[in-house]
Amino acid sequence: MSVKTLKLVPIALLAAAIVGAFPSAEPVHLIRIDKGDARLWGTLTREQIDVVQELRTCYLARADRNDIAAVRDAGASVDVIERNIRDISFLLLPSITAETRASLGRAGKLAAVEQEISLFWADAGDPAALLPAGLSWKPLPSTSLLPFLRPSDRPAPQSVVGGVRNDIVDRIVADVSSSSLRSLVQKLQDFRTRYTATPNCDAAGQYIFSYFVGLGLNVRFQDVSYGAGVSRNVVAELPGKVYPKDVLIVSGHYDSTSDQRTSLAPGADDNASGTAAAMEAARILIRYPLDFTVRFIAFTGEEQGLLGSKVYAQDVRSRGENVIGVLNLDMIAYADKLPEDLEVIANNASDWLAAKFVAVSGAYGLIQANRIIDSSAVFSDHSPFWDRGYSAVLAIESVTGANPYYHRTTDTIDTLNFEFYTQSSRAALATLAELGQPVRPGYPATPSGLTATSYLYVSLFGAVKNIELIWPASSGAAGYNIYRSDVSHLNYAKLNGSPLARPSYTDREVTADVSWFYVVTAVGPTGLESNSSIEVHVLPSMAESGSSSARQLSFAVGGMR
Repeated sequence: MSVKTLKLVPIALLAAAIVGAFPSAEPVHLIRIDKGDARLWGTLTREQIDVVQELRTCYLARADRNDIAAVRDAGASVDVIERNIRDISFLLLPSITAETRASLGRAGKLAAVEQEISLFWADAGDPAALLPAGLSWKPLPSTSLLPFLRPSDRPAPQSVVGGVRNDIVDRIVADVSSSSLRSLVQKLQDFRTRYTATPNCDAAGQYIFSYFVGLGLNVRFQDVSYGAGVSRNVVAELPGKVYPKDVLIVSGHYDSTSDQRTSLAPGADDNASGTAAAMEAARILIRYPLDFTVRFIAFTGEEQGLLGSKVYAQDVRSRGENVIGVLNLDMIAYADKLPEDLEVIANNASDWLAAKFVAVSGAYGLIQANRIIDSSAVFSDHSPFWDRGYSAVLAIESVTGANPYYHRTTDTIDTLNFEFYTQSSRAALATLAELGQPVRPGYPATPSGLTATSYLYVSLFGAVKNIELIWPASSGAAGYNIYRSDVSHLNYAKLNGSPLARPSYTDREVTADVSWFYVVTAVGPTGLESNSSIEVHVLPSMAESGSSSARQLSFAVGGMR
């Protein structure tokens, strides 16, 4: 051994020691996980896999080799899309033409993750800068969504039991004005373009802000950063009288795009129609006190990857707000023929809201609404709410007769069908009002403060639980009724034969492995029944091995599922 070799030995040993003290990080890969295996959800949660997107047939996740092995051990099919992803940005794209696919394939990398969903990325730089004008897209979230995802408790039934038709909601629906909608769409179109990076978009946002202020609503701007600067969401609020901290949202995006996006993007259908419908809802509801808070939101930056709704959904989640549901209205005014259907699209966890929308629309004789469950419909402003665990639906005109003026300079008010548009707006407003619950003069006060605690009992014959419900006494109440369902906000059945004298009730020996949803109403001396309290959700129980009885803390925050 030479002197030179002897000198290198200590250096090699030192290097090995350093590596041992600071091991290199395991490379992280982007993977596609097929949803097919029933054991998958338990593995994802146990191993805390960084799921960054849920789609109809799969999850997309960031994972190292140990994560991949665990998922495969659970029986799930895994495909590695890109290895060692570092700081690469990925974009989800909808169905694209062969020409666009070839062009993007030359500019960067493209991978199909579902039949009509692709991923696009580049090894360096912003892949959004490589997209053709007018193409919808959503950036793949950079943080894990697993804490906010959940398998649906139980799908909503195809047949939903309608409640008693509310005469106040009838009046609210009748107040929707075709001429008012037309005026609002025209004023938004008159900005010529509302593309996010233009002064015209800023001016349109200011117009919407001033409109809400003129109605007497609480209004604020929310800054939304994009590559070249800052745009603004417009958020107006009508506080609830009983549950001011529990929020319903109706929204539309006010930005627009076309192949001449900085000079001419009228965006009448996409999406002056949804924005104007939310503005019209505010004009009407300001005259009708509601139990729950309603927010009317005009999002910016939808056409640049859902920028405004992403910022807003992250903000309300970080502050722990209880958003009961979101009605996102995006392109609700074009009809190639009449009668035209309105599609109401949800993910599994938001199924109840789509079913509610369809049921209300039918009960008030407004429009044919079709309920569609599709977790891959991620290219509008409801999607960031799904990512944060909130229930949200997209209301959109039927894709069967797709708008030929979509993302073109010809998307103008003269192409809209105002008969269809008015009925679409009424259906959304009726759903919002039913959930918001108009205050009824002369009726008992809506009960507040409902809580639930469940007690689990396990024996050789199975598991059951008792659920104890407690609420404060209501003004003007001579008694109370308790209602229960196994699906959120739908198909409640009354549990008591006659009104309860005390503000408490125990639901005994119910099935332990089912989610249960409860509301309470107050009954006045003449039999008039109040609006429902906020809904409380009691989670399914897992039997504790070796126990004869156990107390379980239940989730009892109304509205959230």
